[in-house]
Amino acid sequence: MLFDERALPTPMHHTSKSNTRVFALSDLHVDYQENMAWVQALSSTEYTNDVLILAGDVSHNLHQLHAALLALCARFAQVFFVPGNHELWIRQKEYTDSIAKFWRVIELCTDLGVRTSPGKVSAGEGMAAVWVVPLFAWYMRPEEGSGSLFMPKAGEDATLEMWADNYLTTWPPLGQGRTVAEVFLRLNDRHVRRLYDAPVISFSHFVPRVELIYRTAQESAAAGRALRDPHPYFNFSRVAGCVGLEAQIRQLGSMIHVYGHQHRNRHRAIDGVLYISHCLGYPSERARGFVHNIGHTPKLIWDSAEASADEGL
Repeated sequence: MLFDERALPTPMHHTSKSNTRVFALSDLHVDYQENMAWVQALSSTEYTNDVLILAGDVSHNLHQLHAALLALCARFAQVFFVPGNHELWIRQKEYTDSIAKFWRVIELCTDLGVRTSPGKVSAGEGMAAVWVVPLFAWYMRPEEGSGSLFMPKAGEDATLEMWADNYLTTWPPLGQGRTVAEVFLRLNDRHVRRLYDAPVISFSHFVPRVELIYRTAQESAAAGRALRDPHPYFNFSRVAGCVGLEAQIRQLGSMIHVYGHQHRNRHRAIDGVLYISHCLGYPSERARGFVHNIGHTPKLIWDSAEASADEGL
């Protein structure tokens, strides 16, 4: 079997505080010293009763990933995580393939108490609660089928020569004509099919809808100026995500879905779901205005003291 049926980690921290908050963050890329410093500068007292959703791409280096997760676990009562594409990079042939690297990352999370399976978040008996549901995923390329988020782009390089995943990920035979995206989505089946007794916040690294790739006029205005395409030959929609991920979000009935991957921050409601991306991204992207509104903290997305998830946020 490509993926075994081992149980994913289940421990959950509890808090006696009168309210519990959920924060969102992704794409820390702590291989950059400036980004690791950003993580280490987070308050050691502000979030001790709170939950962090970390939507992938912390580091391809397991030592750096361990250090960042350890720092975040010291600051938050609970950290939820899904691997991104960078976590599955293989640089030194230390793993047979990216599937083996994936399971090593999951094992590391288990050792640290970082959650990669659903968990119920509540401040205590009788208080408002929410389920946090991680969704594993990968992107589907246009040549792999209709599940891709592909949109044509004038002058694009269809070979994606600049895309590092082409050189740093490797896959075993998947069998039955399945794509990598389908293999990861299948891991979510048992969590998507179950019933939840409180509202659901789901999260993934990859993008679930094509609309989320592109700025609205309001978002462009918020960025302060029209931004030139930094990579005119690169079509991100080829490697953004897959429609199967959106189908799982809808099956869950998520009220909020957190994602990352694109390094473009979003806060957008579509058909009853609030989609949130709060990425740190690369230092150069922040300096050039491509990643904006990051500030110095993760993004607050839910508070048990509020009547609903989006009131006052």
